[in-house]
Amino acid sequence: MKKNTREPTIIELAAKEDERGFLVKPFEEKQVNTLHNIHIVSLNPGVVRGNHFHPTQTEYIIMLGKKATLVTIDTVTTTRSEKIIEGTKCPLIIIPPKVAHAIKNISTEVIYLLCYLDKPINLEHEVIREIILS
Repeated sequence: MKKNTREPTIIELAAKEDERGFLVKPFEEKQVNTLHNIHIVSLNPGVVRGNHFHPTQTEYIIMLGKKATLVTIDTVTTTRSEKIIEGTKCPLIIIPPKVAHAIKNISTEVIYLLCYLDKPINLEHEVIREIILS
């Protein structure tokens, strides 16, 4: 019998590129009023960020940089997933509710993550720490 798992979705955003570099639109203008807890974090080489899950929110993460390892665990079925993500393609990683997630920078350069949620969050009660990657 197949388990019902919540897997992350990874979408390469359509980057427009020229001799100056690239341009990516991280979300549509009509979405702006529906985004919550918008923030940018950096990951130095070898560093892990995340190691948490949200019980009711979907988290959107846009990665900018080189390679990283994304580890997720469905907290309901305990299904574990591990993927190598190439940040030069500006992937949008969509993490469903109840999926613990962590990202480790496996490159030699700093990686940046632009993160936001689909619903408001109480940071004291709706960010549940779960160490899945160190």
